Amino acid sequence: MTDGRLHLAAAATGGIIAACFLRFWLFPFAWIAFVPLLWALHHATTTRQAAGLGLVAGLATNVPAFYWLVYTISAFGGFPYPVATLFYLCLSVFTAAQFVVFAVAWRRTGPGLLGLSAPLIWVTLEFLYPNLFPWRMAHSQMKVPWLLQVGDLTGPYALSFALVWMASSVAFLIADRVPRAARTRQWRPLLAATAMAVAILAYGAVRLPQIERTMADAPAARVALVQGNVSIKEKDNVKYFDINLEKYRQLSATVQEDVDLIVWPETVNQHWVSTEATMLGAADNPFQNLRTNLIFGGLAYRLPAPPAPQVAEEFNSAFLMAQGGRLLGRYDKRILMPFGEYIPGASYVPALYDLSPGTGHFTAGRAVHVFDVDSTRGRVKVGQLICLEDIVSDMPRHTAQAGAEILATILNDAWYGDTAAPYQHQALALWRTVENRRYLLRGSNSGVTSIIDAAGRVVAQGGLFTAEVVSGAVPRLQIQTVYTRLGDAFAWIVVMATVIVVWRGPARAKS
Repeated sequence: MTDGRLHLAAAATGGIIAACFLRFWLFPFAWIAFVPLLWALHHATTTRQAAGLGLVAGLATNVPAFYWLVYTISAFGGFPYPVATLFYLCLSVFTAAQFVVFAVAWRRTGPGLLGLSAPLIWVTLEFLYPNLFPWRMAHSQMKVPWLLQVGDLTGPYALSFALVWMASSVAFLIADRVPRAARTRQWRPLLAATAMAVAILAYGAVRLPQIERTMADAPAARVALVQGNVSIKEKDNVKYFDINLEKYRQLSATVQEDVDLIVWPETVNQHWVSTEATMLGAADNPFQNLRTNLIFGGLAYRLPAPPAPQVAEEFNSAFLMAQGGRLLGRYDKRILMPFGEYIPGASYVPALYDLSPGTGHFTAGRAVHVFDVDSTRGRVKVGQLICLEDIVSDMPRHTAQAGAEILATILNDAWYGDTAAPYQHQALALWRTVENRRYLLRGSNSGVTSIIDAAGRVVAQGGLFTAEVVSGAVPRLQIQTVYTRLGDAFAWIVVMATVIVVWRGPARAKS
């Protein structure tokens, strides 16, 4: 078998995965995405060749799927395009290494019993590999609610497992290097993988109506998410600060009499607020005519106590404000965006900030926070998140454990431009609703602003780069799921099984 054909097959795997994340309606192809790569690995004769195939597949996945990172690194961090492109290429190689490890590990184990090596190794890497944008194969299936419901047991990992297992079994079926003794049993992996997929689908068919009944019976809060569509240049220009806020005030004034809570996006208010403040005066109050409750993104600072040097800590924060400018709560963002809100390693090498003067010097928050919102329909507990914190599963889970009845994320995805990124972000975030059985409010500056129900379905959504209000009645839920209580128990079981399989070494062509 020529290297060219094998590399082409590996690239096909990457192309299929990328396509499924650029156009989510292509989700059926994700079930066979790994077939070309695994077919190529069946024919690889050395570990070095397997590693090369993994690198090709990884680059073919990450470079097209996350092309928008060049613009984001440049716009968010202030880097010139050549530097941003260099960062992107380095990041693409790093993320492609996930496929390299997969290929090398599979080369060591072979297909394994019932073709299980591939899904075991892949899900272990999904769970442990430190990707900046933590995508999972399961995220490609957002258009099929029945498949998502298993998330309240296992998070996305059982579905990812089924997707890769299906491809592994097909690759085993068509590989012409399967030993003769195994050919009579080569259908068993496909039957087993199909059984898992059917079980996930059946669980969804049973579980979805149960969740729908719970949502229908729960008391609801009325919410409005305001998307002002302020451009990046206007947002950071002091001349536009009040003009930008006026856009949000005008949009909010049309709905505030009808809702219990208004949500404005991340850092919409560019006036610095002390962490000690409990009341905002006229000069700092972003909405003086507020007649309901408002969550808004802003900037907070804390001065150190004397005799420490007067260097303030800066926070990207969410504030809960009631009528009259009363501040009822504040949450500080805990996961900061590298190259935008801070530069990794700059605390040790401050000169790195000279390469990107526009990069912030923010401090990460340290605590979960649930806002206690008073409304005409009772107190509503809103678990607050900011930006990419809705794609890190532990953060919403801990927020649900802390008593949140609704999850809310404020964000500004304008940094992604008019690309697939805002929709990819949403595809990752919607799993938090299924895992914890909570509605998720996603209030964005430029889109996509949305309300996602506890079954992972987008029930209300705004456009991209439009000024509008997305509103609805949101049930207050207190379900304690298996995932909320136990977290990634399934993923850890897979990790332990993978360690055993890889440690035992070669098990070529077992079925």
